[in-house]
Amino acid sequence: MMKNSLALALLGSAILLSGCSSLQTTSLQQAQRVAMPTKPSLSERTYVLEYQVDHQQPRVKSVQLPAHPVKRGQSVVIESEQVALTERLRDRLVAIFNDKSLTVVSDAKQADYILSINQLDISEADKVDYRLSNSHILSDTSLIEEFAVRQCSNISGSVSMKLFHRASKDVVWFAKSSIDTASFQRNPLRYQLTISDYIDNLEQVQEFVQTHNSPGALAERGDKPAPKAPSYQVLSKISALEKVAGSCNDTEVSALVPDLHYYLSGILLEKININ
Repeated sequence: MMKNSLALALLGSAILLSGCSSLQTTSLQQAQRVAMPTKPSLSERTYVLEYQVDHQQPRVKSVQLPAHPVKRGQSVVIESEQVALTERLRDRLVAIFNDKSLTVVSDAKQADYILSINQLDISEADKVDYRLSNSHILSDTSLIEEFAVRQCSNISGSVSMKLFHRASKDVVWFAKSSIDTASFQRNPLRYQLTISDYIDNLEQVQEFVQTHNSPGALAERGDKPAPKAPSYQVLSKISALEKVAGSCNDTEVSALVPDLHYYLSGILLEKININ
């Protein structure tokens, strides 16, 4: 008899516990869960910013004296003891003389004229402000102001030459030209700018949803409305400017000097009049 009573008691306890567990599970299932917000679409925009400066024409002075007219078929020797004349520049001078029907020789005693290259000079010039020329591609005024100007190094280069009549030692022609690298560099500076969207509070939103959807939070909330998760905050990250074309820093600008001298030398030699 006692055994039957004990069995009934245990059975009743089990049924009671099962009922409580079912009631708790049902309560958790009925509690409203916090919805994870839908992530906004993020984008990455890339812009190529162009910077330009007002260009100056090369300053050129050329004087040819009439005492010894230079004629086609005559010969010239190139002397460059005072400067470091590159093979490329020498070839350029020879080509111009050939176009003028003058022969370049190596023996000064056989030449009618002597071209003396006196200077291939450079000097540091004031830095130059390159201004943004395509600001219309940026819709944000603050960005336009931030990237409005790029300041770059600048070098002034000059070339001077004289042409002597070998027999008389008379100066037949003399000339000088100069230009700075900012004006010599005709193409605009180009920089790449990237603007990327990102969610600033992503971890905070995820933590909020997880916290309010935990079993303890659901049991405590019961049938009360679930709180609304905070909205995502989308911000933009702006990259540093990356130069894709042009010369700006000291090293890049210095590398323009050989071409600058090449350019000025050609301008000067073309000034010699041939009869």
